Amino acid sequence: MDVQVRTDYHVDGDDALIAYVDREVSTGLDPFARRITSVHVHLSEESGARRGPHELRCLLEVRPSGHPPLAVTTHAATKDAVVRAAVADMRTALGRMFGRLDGGRAAAETIRRR
Repeated sequence: MDVQVRTDYHVDGDDALIAYVDREVSTGLDPFARRITSVHVHLSEESGARRGPHELRCLLEVRPSGHPPLAVTTHAATKDAVVRAAVADMRTALGRMFGRLDGGRAAAETIRRR
């Protein structure tokens, strides 16, 4: 699984941040790692140069092999919180997608009359 991190000019994309994001994404999406070809993480600051509290945005795009890309967007005040929230949301989305592809719920067959 290839993880690429991009930031806008308001977010300092130093080596420590890239290593942290790579670690969080790799750990959080590990159950799906063999089914994912790449992950793109885009960190940006929504407030820009305006005064007031900073609001960070994380767009996490995952490319599952053989399927169209999935993307989630989260907002938070800190880099840690925004990355963790995006990984958690993506883990949920991937779990739903692969759960449906792998057979769905066991009780799904019982609601239909034959």
